[in-house]
Amino acid sequence: MSTQLTPAMRQYVEIKSRYRDCILFFRMGDFYEMFFEDAIRASRLLDIALTSRDKEANIPMCGVPYHARNAYLSKLIQQGCKVAICEQFEESGGRGLFRREVTEVVTPGLVFQEECLDARGNNFLAAVRFRPPFAYAALDATTGEFFYEACASGEGLADALYLLSPAEFVFLEGEGMPLPEEAGGTRGKLGRIVEGKLTTSLSPAAVDDFLIPEGLTGMPGGDHPVHGVVRAALYYLHLHQPAALAEISRVSEKEGQQYLAMDETAVRTLEIFSTLSGERRGSLLWAVDRTRTPMGARLLRAWLSAPLVDAGKIGERHGAVEELVAAPADRKDMGERLSGMADLSRLASRLAQDRSGPRDVVALASALEILPGIRELLGTAVSPLLRGARDRLGDHGEAVGKIFAALHDQAPLGMKDGNVIRPGYDPRVDELTHLLTHGKGMLAEMEVRERERTGIPNLKVRYNRVFGYYLEVSRSHLERVPDDYIRKQTLVNAERFITPELKEFEAKVLRAEEERNAREEELFLALRDSLKDYLPDITRGSEAVAEIDVLLSFADLAVANAYCRPVVNSGRDIVIENGRHPMVEKILGRHAFVPNDCRLDPRETQVALVTGPNMAGKSTYIRQVALIVLLAHAGSFVPAENAEIGVVDRIFTRIGASDDISRGESTFMVEMRETSRILSGLTERTLVVLDEVGRGTSTFDGLSIAWAVAEYLHGSAHLPKVLFATHFHELTDIARTSPRARNFHVSVREWQGEIVFLRRIDEGSASKSYGIQVARLAGLPDPVITR
Repeated sequence: MSTQLTPAMRQYVEIKSRYRDCILFFRMGDFYEMFFEDAIRASRLLDIALTSRDKEANIPMCGVPYHARNAYLSKLIQQGCKVAICEQFEESGGRGLFRREVTEVVTPGLVFQEECLDARGNNFLAAVRFRPPFAYAALDATTGEFFYEACASGEGLADALYLLSPAEFVFLEGEGMPLPEEAGGTRGKLGRIVEGKLTTSLSPAAVDDFLIPEGLTGMPGGDHPVHGVVRAALYYLHLHQPAALAEISRVSEKEGQQYLAMDETAVRTLEIFSTLSGERRGSLLWAVDRTRTPMGARLLRAWLSAPLVDAGKIGERHGAVEELVAAPADRKDMGERLSGMADLSRLASRLAQDRSGPRDVVALASALEILPGIRELLGTAVSPLLRGARDRLGDHGEAVGKIFAALHDQAPLGMKDGNVIRPGYDPRVDELTHLLTHGKGMLAEMEVRERERTGIPNLKVRYNRVFGYYLEVSRSHLERVPDDYIRKQTLVNAERFITPELKEFEAKVLRAEEERNAREEELFLALRDSLKDYLPDITRGSEAVAEIDVLLSFADLAVANAYCRPVVNSGRDIVIENGRHPMVEKILGRHAFVPNDCRLDPRETQVALVTGPNMAGKSTYIRQVALIVLLAHAGSFVPAENAEIGVVDRIFTRIGASDDISRGESTFMVEMRETSRILSGLTERTLVVLDEVGRGTSTFDGLSIAWAVAEYLHGSAHLPKVLFATHFHELTDIARTSPRARNFHVSVREWQGEIVFLRRIDEGSASKSYGIQVARLAGLPDPVITR
C-alpha cells in the first residue's frame, strides 16, 4: 500500500511505526490528524466524525483543531490512552513536505497539560512489583514527588495503591498480577485497582541498562526489594518524557509504621475521599478542606491518607493550629494572601523541564512575591512547625526582580504571540516594537495618500495571512485604479491590488516582526535558564506554603465549626465528650446535630456494644468516633467539646453490605473476608468499628458469628478498642459475662403510637428493635404492616 500513498502519508506511516502503542496526533496545518486504526479508535473515544482522506485508498481519518488539542488530549488520557504528539516544522527541499517529528508522548501518568490535571490532586505513575516481595514506587512528574514502599503482603500493596489512586501502572515483565496463592486472596482487589488504567510491562534488560541520573539522592541499593520498581519508574519517565528527569532530584522511603494504617475497606466505608456513591461532596475531605492553594489541597489529602502515630509530631501540628486559631487577624491576612496563588510546585516543575511559557514565568513571580508577606506575618511564631515553614519560605526578591524587569505583566502564553519583553529591557526589541507600532500609522497615512491620489473615497489598506498587505477597491471605482497597481485577487464586489511601495513596507514590517520575535525568544530562554538556579529555594518555599495552607485550613475549620484541640498521648484510652460527625454536621448544620460521648479503654469499656433500631443513628455514631480519631492523628482539631485519644496505629472497619461480583463473592463472603482480616491484624492500639456483623446470612448463623466475633475481640490479648453496632439484641448478654464489654443504645421515644429517634447514645441495651415502626416510617403499605 505504501507505494500508493502520498509523501505525507508515507511520512505518517514511518513515524507511526515507531509509536505503535500510541494514538498519533499528526500535525497538518491547523489540525492534528489521525489515520487508519488510530482514526477509528479516536473518533469513537472523542465522539468526532470519522471520514476518509482518499476515497480510492479509503484511509480512515479524523482530526481535531490544533488550538483545542489539550481538551481532546484530556479526553483520551482519561480513557487510558497514550498519545504521541507529532509537530510540523519548516519545509524541506523543494517538495514542500514539512519536516515532522514527535515532540512528546503523553500518558495518563506522565501528562503536564493543565487541562488534563486535577489541580488539587496528585497525578501518580506507579511502578509496581505485584509478586512477592511486594513493592511500589510512586512518581508525580508534575511536582517532582517520588517515593517508594515495600509491602509485607498483597493486601498491604492493594491498600497502599488504593490510597494512592495512580493514574497509570508500569511493571517489569514477570512481575505482573500475582498468582492467587502468592497474593493471599488479593488478586481480585489488585485487579479492581488496576482495572481501566493504562498498564505497561517493561523489559527487565532495558530497565537494568538504564543509567540512573547522577543527581538523584535516596536511591535504594540493588539488593533492596524496591530497587527494581524505582528504576522502572525512572526508565519509563526517560522513555516518554526525558526532559522531566531533571526535576526528579530525590526519592524517599515511605515507612508504613510511621502512619496510622487504614485498609481499602476503612478508607471507602468511612468515606474519607469520596462517598459510597463516588461523590466528593459528603466525604471527609469535602467537609474539612478549606485550603486556598493547589499545593495545600494536595498536602491535605496526603495528611488524611497517612495520619501520624507519633504523639509528639501530632502535638506539634495541634500546637501550630492552636497558635493560628488565637491570631484571627493574621489568619485572615494570610488566607487572603494565599487565595488565588498559582501552583508554585507545578510551575517550578515546568521551569525545570523547559516547559514554561512567558505567562507561566510571570505567574511564578507573582506567587513568589506573596511569600515575604506571609513570612512577616509569621515573624513572631512560637510553634516549631510554623517557625520552620516560615524559614523555608525564603527570600525570592532577586528572582522576582529578574522576571518583572524582563517580562510584561500580561505576558502571553507562548512566544509566537509577541509582546513578551517589557519596554526598556532591551534596546533592539524597543526599536523593532516602535517600528511595528508606528507601522499602523504609516499604513493609515498611505491609505489617505492613495485616496487623494486616485480619487477613490472608499479605498482601504488591509491585511490577511494569505496575501499579506493589499489595497482593496470596490467595483464601482475600478476605472480610477492607476497603472502602478498590480491586481492580486478578484472578489464579487471588489478587487485587491498591491504596489511596490506596499510590498516594500510589508517586507520591512514582516522582517521587523520576525526579528523582534526571535530576539524576544532569545531573551526569554536566557531568562528561563537563569531562573533554574533558584529552583531549590522555590521548591522549599512551595513546600512551606503547602504546610502553612493546611495548618491554616485546620485553624479556619476549628473556628468556624467549634472544633476542640484533642489531646493525643501515649495512653490507650479514647474519651470524647459531645462528639459530632463532621460530614453529617456540615450537611445538617451544627445546631441540628445531636452530639454524643464515647469512652473506650482496655479496662472497663474495651468493647462497646451499640444496639438500637435501624435508622436510629448507630452507624453514624460509630463512624463518627473513627473519623474524630483519624482527624486528631492527621493534626486537625476535632468536632467535640473535649477529646483525649491514646495513639491508634490502625483503624479497621466492617460496615455495610456489598457483593463482589468480579470475584464471584456474595455479600456474606465479602463480610467474612473483611472480618477475618480484622481478627488477624489486631494490635493493642487498634480501633475496630463493626456494623451489623452477620447480616449476610440466616438469623441463627449470623447471630452465632456476631457473638463469636465479639467474644474473640474481647478475649484478644491485644485488647483492641471495639465499637460493635448490632441489631441482634441477644448480643447484649455478652456484657453480663465479659468484664470489659458494655452495652449502649440509641435512645428512642414512643409518642402517640409513633417512634421518635432522639439520636442520643445512652448506657444500657435497647428495650426492643422497633422493626415494625421503622417499616412504617419507610412507607411500607398498611396491609404489609398489619400482616
